Amino acid sequence: MNRSSVKSRIPVVILILLMAALVALTVCAMTLKPAAEAPQDVILPVHAMQETLRTAVPATPTPAPTIAPVPASDPPADADAQYPFWSEGELWNGNSYRSPTLSVDLKTVCDATTFQKRVTYYVADIHVSDVTQIRTEAYSGSFSRTRYGSVKTMADRVHALIAISGDYCGCHSRSLVIRNGEVYRTVHRGGDVCLLLKNGEMKTILSNEVNISGILKEDVWQAWEFGPALLNDKGEARTSFPSSDVTPTNPRSCIGCIEPGHYLFVVVDGRQKASHGLTLRELAKLMQSLGCKQAYNLDGGASAHMYWKGKIYNKPSKGGRSISDIIYIAKEPYDASRFFAGKKGRSK
Repeated sequence: MNRSSVKSRIPVVILILLMAALVALTVCAMTLKPAAEAPQDVILPVHAMQETLRTAVPATPTPAPTIAPVPASDPPADADAQYPFWSEGELWNGNSYRSPTLSVDLKTVCDATTFQKRVTYYVADIHVSDVTQIRTEAYSGSFSRTRYGSVKTMADRVHALIAISGDYCGCHSRSLVIRNGEVYRTVHRGGDVCLLLKNGEMKTILSNEVNISGILKEDVWQAWEFGPALLNDKGEARTSFPSSDVTPTNPRSCIGCIEPGHYLFVVVDGRQKASHGLTLRELAKLMQSLGCKQAYNLDGGASAHMYWKGKIYNKPSKGGRSISDIIYIAKEPYDASRFFAGKKGRSK
């Protein structure tokens, strides 16, 4: 091929290359266009989500709580005494629980100075919107029958949030028994009596002042007879307990009332190197120091149990023992409870 013929073909080659480049650019543009036009995910800024949800716990707690976010809303202006005890959802944060009707804060105290000995005790600070959330359960399923079993079995059965040992009413054929609003027995055994009324008020009655007919005229939700009463009418620690034979150092279980709707469950470990237990005088001083206006001693010794988060939380003496009944906190009031089975206060 001569040089003149090669020169004559150069324009044709250039034209072919230009056309190929144009086709390639067109195909590339058609491929990229759908991706550019695809809708993008809508991402809310952090501040927008914080305005939508509230958890009622710090933003970076340690350890992180297991919580269910709830809709945000400002507390009412007159809710200072209530907020932040209530929550719009069920919230767990360590040993604290919140719901629309209930709050529980549990703390463990190891004290080696106040009583000149080692003592470990557990304080459950409880607020309820309805006194019917403070319930009792018998191991037999009815307070008209007597059987004995573990605190955990009873608490699991009634889906208790927290529970402590009761007054061991199954051990006595003669004692006052009013449970969950139902009157089972109207005999006074001779000890101090504790009444929890349906208006949330707690009353302790000394043994020599107990009048059964007068009690039955009250609107009683629970009545216990173990005792003794730990505080006087002024909320001061009593120093003499003539109706009780359990005054020496022992593991303890008791219930206290700061005001209607605000209660304490207190359990004291004892008969152990790490915790010796308390005398009744010491227990009375403790309940006064915690702010109680009324306080009542329950079944202690090896019976002293506290149930929390599905297990026995304290360390009962010698592993504990079987008892007849417990006091527990239900997550819902009487009328709204999913587990309430009837007027006798027994749970499914």
